[in-house]
Amino acid sequence: MYWIKTRGFERLWWGAVISVLSIGAMLRIFDLGLKPLHGDEGVNGLFLLSLFRDGIYRYNPANYHGPSLYYFALLSSSLNHLLSGKEGPSTLAIRMVPVVFGIGLIGLLLTFRPRLGDLGTLVAAGLVAFSPGMVYLSRDFIHETLLGFFTLWLVVCGLRFWDTKESKYLFLGSLAASLMICTKETAPISLFALTVAAAIALVWVRQDRSLSAAEFGGWTQLAWLSVTSLALFLACSFLFFSSFFGNYPQGVRDAVMTYSYWARTGMTEQTAPPYTYALWLLREEALIFILATIGTGMALVQRRNRFAVFAGVWALVLLAAYSVIPYKTPWVLLNMIVPMSIVGGAGVQILGDHFAEHYGGKLARLVPAALSVVALAICFYQSVQLSFFRYDDDTYVYPYVQTRRGFLNLVAEINQLAATRSGIQTSVAVLTPDYWPLPWYLRDYRNVAYFGKATPTDSPIVIGSFAQIVELQRLLAGRYRLVDGYPLRPGVDLVLYVANETAR
Repeated sequence: MYWIKTRGFERLWWGAVISVLSIGAMLRIFDLGLKPLHGDEGVNGLFLLSLFRDGIYRYNPANYHGPSLYYFALLSSSLNHLLSGKEGPSTLAIRMVPVVFGIGLIGLLLTFRPRLGDLGTLVAAGLVAFSPGMVYLSRDFIHETLLGFFTLWLVVCGLRFWDTKESKYLFLGSLAASLMICTKETAPISLFALTVAAAIALVWVRQDRSLSAAEFGGWTQLAWLSVTSLALFLACSFLFFSSFFGNYPQGVRDAVMTYSYWARTGMTEQTAPPYTYALWLLREEALIFILATIGTGMALVQRRNRFAVFAGVWALVLLAAYSVIPYKTPWVLLNMIVPMSIVGGAGVQILGDHFAEHYGGKLARLVPAALSVVALAICFYQSVQLSFFRYDDDTYVYPYVQTRRGFLNLVAEINQLAATRSGIQTSVAVLTPDYWPLPWYLRDYRNVAYFGKATPTDSPIVIGSFAQIVELQRLLAGRYRLVDGYPLRPGVDLVLYVANETAR
């Protein structure tokens, strides 16, 4: 064995685990409101507000992803309401949902210790904990982190069922698969990748004995388990898409229709060349990408670790599938980073075992561990830079049409101007068609109108865009003064006008 299992070693290993979990949690939680909401977060937040305030959520297959994010945010917002006594939805409350699931991803990886080994498990967990993309996206109120968690939860349940033959793991796996579908319409791609990876791993790494249906209780038992699992899958999906019977049958119908819609938009919107994801990985996640490539190669050549082969093929199939689809967005990378981290950890474990076997001595055992610490330290530094200093720098991949930090100055100015008049009753006219995530930040104002074009108004506060400046000057001349300009996102700047009596 690579490491001699002693009581001291176990304390050291668990100390390392606690460190990885603690630092990973800190990276996700610290100053969670620092970055302005992305436009997509603002849209998601408005859905959550409707659900929280009015108890209404209706799944829309044409424009939005699955309902699970909003119902989990309903829980976090309700808890925030109980603890604070204020209205529950807040930037911190909604972003805590992906934060919790992001931390959960790290925890799930620790269950693979029997398959990845001690060092391999720590490296896999550390890569996910410190990955720039995993940290950055876990701080956004979007669906991807939840999809990543449910996918890995399905893998954990599948492996536990395979090992123990206990039906509860099969049922939990059915719920995980259902929640994947209820989270995002791209879930079938992950399910396809898992299926292909499992099939190849079973064939590529053969066991000494063949598995029979008797080990699972016979064919009758397997049939009963399959039917029950399918029923759980359908029941869970039905509840979420029907908005817990509040949008039945339309929500269920739309859940099926969404795939025909996304089959069209995935070919025409936000398109990029097939090599885009590989290029992005090399730019932002080079260490993980390189370790995954090495780990996959070694696992396939050695043909010993079936789980490592499974993770490597899982990552490869995802990369190939998403590369073929013309639609490209950076947050999709999260789905690939998880299996890449797993097989990267497996590769480090294989190297460690090789060093120990051929060179012996404590130094040979410590070399792979030391190199792993250096790699994780580099990932940690990159995450800190991206999430806390360069979070709106579009020279990076992940801040994709990200709201600029100066946008929060606009929100602060609006609040200050409104405080001198009627507070949240102050009328605000938004004349620009580009305004997300402004509705989230103005959610408490009672008289906000979004016109989407330059139009006459008597509202004391008017928001437009720099592109409308000539038309706005003509409409507002003599009655309003220009307060300042504020960046929204790359290529879009907003301007704020205030009525002359407000300025006095």
